[in-house]
Amino acid sequence: MENSFKTSNSGENFSIAALVLGIISIIVAFIPCINVVALVTSLLTVIFAAIGLFRAKNANCPTLLAKISLILGIVALVFSVILVLVYGLIIGALSFWD
Repeated sequence: MENSFKTSNSGENFSIAALVLGIISIIVAFIPCINVVALVTSLLTVIFAAIGLFRAKNANCPTLLAKISLILGIVALVFSVILVLVYGLIIGALSFWD
């Protein structure tokens, strides 16, 4: 007897895109001059992961990849904001050094 269950990958494309953007966000957040870009990519990560999670839940598909991407996006967003502030304070302090 064959298994007649259809497997759906609803939301998987958004989750994979979010995962890639999340990894890029984490890496870019630690580079001082271009870490502002990580704010944009981490926001896109959270948006794509939320869309992927919503679609996967509606289609009754596995949501693990979407949840991992969402957590990674939130962590990347927090790192981005903190490091932008830290680098900004360092540059501000160095400008008064003169």
